Amino acid sequence: MFKRISSKVDPDATVAKEIRKEFGKYFDQATNSRNRFLSAYPKQIFIGLVALIIISGIVCFLVLTPDQRQKEKMPDFFKGTTHVGNEVTDGVGQIIDLGTKISDLNALRKQVEAVLAKPKLTHADTLFLEKAILQLEQSNKPRNQKKP
Repeated sequence: MFKRISSKVDPDATVAKEIRKEFGKYFDQATNSRNRFLSAYPKQIFIGLVALIIISGIVCFLVLTPDQRQKEKMPDFFKGTTHVGNEVTDGVGQIIDLGTKISDLNALRKQVEAVLAKPKLTHADTLFLEKAILQLEQSNKPRNQKKP
């Protein structure tokens, strides 16, 4: 049912080795031609490299620099960032205020649950529950006003 397939593939064979085996003579010819060219014209090649570096510097620093017209057309990425610090600190302050409100409401919830767990409520308990309802209404007012 299961028959082992025997393969006579060389375990050291890689794609690079196979390409080298197939096209090796062309690679060797290209290497020999390159070496002959470099050894025949070393001074001209060096002068060409230096000239290309100088031309690149001229193009980079003198030719492709934007003049005043182009600078006016370029977008100002830092235009609206002067008040970002104030907005960030305001946002952090709002987060801290919201956290304190949530912790206060959580403490109020625990107190209301404790009062409601009593079998019989006193007049003081009723007054406390009324104040708690008023506090909850006040905490929900800004949220309700923002929705519509």
